[in-house]
Amino acid sequence: MRPAFVLALAATLGIVAAGAHGETIKLAVPQKGNWDTSIAEWGAKEGFFKAQGIDLVLTYTEGGATTEQAVISGSVDMAVATGTLGIISAYVKGAPVRIIAAEMTGVPDMYFYARTESGIKSLKDAHGKTVAYSNPGSSSNLVTLALLRQAGVGDARPIAGGGIQGIFTQVMSGQIDIGHAVPPIGLREIRAGTIIVVARANDVPEIRDQTVRVNVANLDFLKAHRDAAVRFAHAYDASLNWAFADPRAIDLYAAGMNVPRELAVEASKYYTKASMQPYAIKGQQHSLDDALEAKRIDRPMRPEDIAGLIDIVWRPTN
Repeated sequence: MRPAFVLALAATLGIVAAGAHGETIKLAVPQKGNWDTSIAEWGAKEGFFKAQGIDLVLTYTEGGATTEQAVISGSVDMAVATGTLGIISAYVKGAPVRIIAAEMTGVPDMYFYARTESGIKSLKDAHGKTVAYSNPGSSSNLVTLALLRQAGVGDARPIAGGGIQGIFTQVMSGQIDIGHAVPPIGLREIRAGTIIVVARANDVPEIRDQTVRVNVANLDFLKAHRDAAVRFAHAYDASLNWAFADPRAIDLYAAGMNVPRELAVEASKYYTKASMQPYAIKGQQHSLDDALEAKRIDRPMRPEDIAGLIDIVWRPTN
């Protein structure tokens, strides 16, 4: 029987037609509309997946455990932009999942904020305060722990707040003290002075060279359809290159986030092609150390302990 969350997600199922007779790949996508999570959707619309003989069926999630479980259960074949910590934890517990590509190395887009009227000006002021990440095992979970550790705030209260928009609402209503977001969410409020940026993810030096989100595949799917996974990787790479070269990507981004184009242009500057390279999983030891601190694994581990987890299906030859 499918997990209940998968049945709930069916209501948000979106099918991106990529060709009349292509091979179907069911893909989980967290945080709908973000620049980095939109690469596959845009690539399907622009025909890159059709050119590789792939039809994508997209299921949108709020990230974290929902994305991981969709892949592990086989409800979807693959997922993009899921947190490295959660996938490490799942693999160590024997889950049938493999990392097939990096999705985000460093976190240039994520920032943490508070209402200006709260008096919180930095994470040094987070003693006893609630700090919201999305879901356990997510990239925001990793970043939250690292930032609080660097700030020396051991009595802050990290909590799972769900989707970014929901967290924003809870911060603005005073239910959460500090939230995290990615642009364009919050840019208007920053300009207006109603919220203040208290930290940025890349303030932690080691995070800048650490792969915090990955693209993954269900192991059974990968074994049976490796060629399709390779073709997916080709199409994803082409889509990524297109997104950083064609102004139409900004139009799709603005439409997906329902913001004016000029705000989408500003938000897109937070992302770099280098940070979104899919070919190498970096900072593995840091990820394992973070997984231990977050109690996602129960013993210290080294990169060789998870060598079987990483299976980069395609890299360019030049």
